[in-house]
Formats: sequence, C-alpha cells, structure tokens
Amino acid sequence: GIFAFIWRLSLTTGTGSIFGFLVARQAYNSAIMAPMFIVMSFSFGLAFYILVLFAGMSWTGRPLGDAVVKKLKNLLGVFCAVVLYFVLVQHLTNLYVTERHGVEAFILRDGGIYTTLFWVVQVFLGGLVPMALVFHPTTGKSRQFISLASILVILGGMAQVYVIIIGGQAYPLDLFPGMNVSSSFFDGVINPYTPSLAEIVLGLGGVAITLGIVVVALKFLPILPANLADAMVDPHYQPPAEPEPETAGDEVGAEKAMPAHAHAPGH
Repeated sequence: GIFAFIWRLSLTTGTGSIFGFLVARQAYNSAIMAPMFIVMSFSFGLAFYILVLFAGMSWTGRPLGDAVVKKLKNLLGVFCAVVLYFVLVQHLTNLYVTERHGVEAFILRDGGIYTTLFWVVQVFLGGLVPMALVFHPTTGKSRQFISLASILVILGGMAQVYVIIIGGQAYPLDLFPGMNVSSSFFDGVINPYTPSLAEIVLGLGGVAITLGIVVVALKFLPILPANLADAMVDPHYQPPAEPEPETAGDEVGAEKAMPAHAHAPGH
C-alpha cells in the first residue's frame, strides 16, 4: 500500500511536471502544475473507485455499509474543493504576470468552447455541484446522488484535462513578445481543434479495455472485501434496538381495557 501510494505520487508528479517545465507555453510553465495534477488524480480516481465499489459490491451481493460510503463521499467532496483551490491559485498567479494576461483572457473569457468547458463543465458541474450533492444532509445520504456526484467529477476532470492540454496548445506561442507575428504557417493564430473519429475511438477503447480488465479481475481475483457492513468496519457501531415482545400481562390488560360492547353478540 505504501509503495503504491509513493508510486502514485511519483507518477502524477512527473505528469504534472511535464507541463510545468514547458516554458514556451504560457498556459503551462508553473510549479503548481505538479501538485495540482496530484490532487486531480486523487479526486478523479476516487470518483472512479466509488462507482466501481458500488457496482462490484452490488453485483456480487456483498454488503456495503453506510460508514464506508460516508467516509468516501466526504473525502470526495474535500478533493473537489482542493482541486478548485489549486485551479484558483493557478489562474490568479497567471493573472499577476502581465505577459500571461492574453492566455488567461483566452481561457477564462474569449476561448469559446474552452471557456464554456472551464466554467460550465469543470468548475460548476465537475466541482461545485458534486460538493453540494455529497455535503447536503439529504442527497449526501443517497447512494444514487453520490454516484451522480462521482460521474460529474469524472466529466469535470475530462473537461479540465481538455482545457489544460488542448486549450493550452491552441493559444499561439509568443515568439516575439510585444510584436504581432504572422506567416503562412499560421503563426500567431489561435488554432481550432476537433477530435477525429479515430481519436475518439482510441480514447473510448482505452477506457473500455481498462474497465474490462477490472471486471475480469473482480470476477476471478479476491480483490473486493467480503464484507463491508457497518458491524464489520465501524468500531463505534451500535446495532439497532429490537422492539420488546409483548408479555402475557400486557395481553390481559389489553383484554380488560377492551370495551364491553365489543363482546356483545351481533357486533
């Protein structure tokens, strides 16, 4: 477990650092990219884990208590908040640097599809709505709403990665600061991008293969715990009090309290 966690940190730090070290792209080139990618992996990975756990325990008929679900959904809400915090710090830092005002205006205001994905899908649907669902006293107790929150977190994560990778590269390079650049090679032009059918199939195919591997592993390997009922995992679990059975004296008292006309013939 410890090795897997350290490997997770190392792998995600490397992925975020790839973007953080790209000094030519104004949307990247920031030390905050590495920790932000770590928190993003925690949030999106936990959302996937919750969905797989719900499905796996349900399909195999294994009990899953509310204690585990409560901890997972609260942790998901915290991760969503931390992701939004890092996104806020990233953009505030870029807005402080004058040379990055152009790319920030592109992402936050003038980017078309990238701006829509950022505000509507990433921030609102993928961040604020899941937090409201998991922390609300009513929806936070419903596994259907927790599943919905997990799905929204995943969709918001896909939008965030799209905005970072595609939006960051769609904005033109600043080859000569303070000067307008144009050429027959489309220098200085915002590049439109539409995923091709092959790219869409490749992406969906990778997800499908991964889910297939998970399903086969759940079927043939002892991965899922046998029992996650509250009585097994919660040290403070108190079984519900059983109703006291009626005694013979209570039945006699009830018989005496019955109205006299109830014994009259014809009634």
